[in-house]
Amino acid sequence: MFMFLGWLILAILVGVYANTKGRSGLGFFLLAVVFSPLIGFIIALVMSPVKGVIEANAIQSGDMKKCPDCAELVKAEAKICKHCRAELA
Repeated sequence: MFMFLGWLILAILVGVYANTKGRSGLGFFLLAVVFSPLIGFIIALVMSPVKGVIEANAIQSGDMKKCPDCAELVKAEAKICKHCRAELA
C-alpha cells in the first residue's frame, strides 16, 4: 500500500514539473503512472520547455507584459523595456 501511494505521489510530482515547463501535466502523470516516475521525470527533464506556453501563462497571471517594440517579456511594473530601452505605457 505504501509503495503504491509513493508511486502515485511521485507521478503527481512529475506531472507538476512537466506542467511548469509548459508540457502536459496530465500526460506526464499518466506516463509516470504506467511506466515509472523515474522514467517520466527523466523524459520531462530532457525535453525543452515550451516558451510560448510559459510566456502566455506569465502574461495571463499579470506578472509580465510584452514590450510593444521588441516583443520581449518584461515585468508588469516596468516603465522602460530592459531589452530595447523603449518606454512602456
